[in-house]
Amino acid sequence: MKKNAIIYIDDTHAQVTKAFEKQARIFGTPEYREWRAYRQDFPSAQMVTKTIKKNTSKRTYKNLTYANMERFLNVQANGKELIKEFNDQKAIAAIQQNPYRAVLAWFLTKFPKYDEYKAFFADNSEAETASEKETVDFPLAANQ
Repeated sequence: MKKNAIIYIDDTHAQVTKAFEKQARIFGTPEYREWRAYRQDFPSAQMVTKTIKKNTSKRTYKNLTYANMERFLNVQANGKELIKEFNDQKAIAAIQQNPYRAVLAWFLTKFPKYDEYKAFFADNSEAETASEKETVDFPLAANQ
């Protein structure tokens, strides 16, 4: 478990975790008392939380679930053969420490242009959502 702590940067800034910052704003908590003691030594100090740099070019496979892989394989010309191969890969990968990663690696090797498939999944998801919205009927309230 990570301990909430204050890291001295300079006399006007102190680096803290987000959890510490949140708890330090609540009267009577241990973090509040610790921050108050810190402010006695450095009256003009302000809390600064560390920000993590995010890699914007990182490829993510958030929407590439087994179900979406199977949906994609079904619409291919040789869909039945691909589904059989997909199920074989899932069975083989079951003994792996992370079976999903093994199946994902197979899928990306088989279909290297994944970025084009993102649009396929996004378009289908939006179409399904739109069609679901169109078919939902809300009963009218009796008072109206």
